[in-house]
Amino acid sequence: MTQVSQVSSDRYYPLDNEPYMSEGQLTYFKGKLTQRKDELRNRISKSIKKIKTLEAAQADILDRSNSYIDLELEVKSFKRHSDMIEQVDHALARIDDGSFGYCELTGDKIGLRRLEALPFATMSIKALEEFESDQSVCLS
Repeated sequence: MTQVSQVSSDRYYPLDNEPYMSEGQLTYFKGKLTQRKDELRNRISKSIKKIKTLEAAQADILDRSNSYIDLELEVKSFKRHSDMIEQVDHALARIDDGSFGYCELTGDKIGLRRLEALPFATMSIKALEEFESDQSVCLS
């Protein structure tokens, strides 16, 4: 009898002897990423609707100023969500090509806990820390 990993609605619990990035894990993360992409698309749709309503001309200068501020915030939100969709698409492509779950810089395992928190992560914590420390040295 084959044991199956436990998947709750919000977390993956691998078996003790389950290999890293098993079929069950990949299926779980693919579902999680697809769900995230759908949520982001809904947010983008809402942002577009709000941007269209904010573009209406305001007679009062204060109302126009507030409208421009709101418009700028919505555009930033739209951009952030669009960028996240690109990251999700990249992660889904990595699932398809077999590189998901492994650091793009070192090839080391990213780890289930990190992927659970950030399923489109491309670097392990160690590689990210090294990358950030190298960046801070360059800025000094």
